[in-house]
Amino acid sequence: MRILKNSILMICILALATACKEKPKAGYSTVKIDDFFELKMGESVVVADNDLKLTFTSVPEDSRCPKFTNCIQEGQVKVSLSVGIAGKGQVVELIRKPSDTGATTATVGKFKVQLYDVQPFPESGKKINPADYKARLAVRKAG
Repeated sequence: MRILKNSILMICILALATACKEKPKAGYSTVKIDDFFELKMGESVVVADNDLKLTFTSVPEDSRCPKFTNCIQEGQVKVSLSVGIAGKGQVVELIRKPSDTGATTATVGKFKVQLYDVQPFPESGKKINPADYKARLAVRKAG
């Protein structure tokens, strides 16, 4: 009987400890600083242990030269993110060209938001559904 009481007590303590852990806000996934992650259009993340939230809101421009097409210019893609930090919001736009080899970076407060890739890549004669866009990102500490 005593073992049963102790087991029940331990289960209750574990349940309370788990319930007290900080959980991300509804609709937000959690990512770690310096980790790569993908965001689909309309998705949001919160950076663990930081007051930074990102939402992939739109692709205002995608002029990249479609696959299997010859173009005079390579074009570019512009990604718009809604960034919330310490309760204040702002819009950040990151522009990438297909020839870019490193990250495209925007500094927001004490963070660097880095864009590495945007998919899908345009194909000749096919329109991209906005819901199909995915951005590969990372968040790092600035300075």
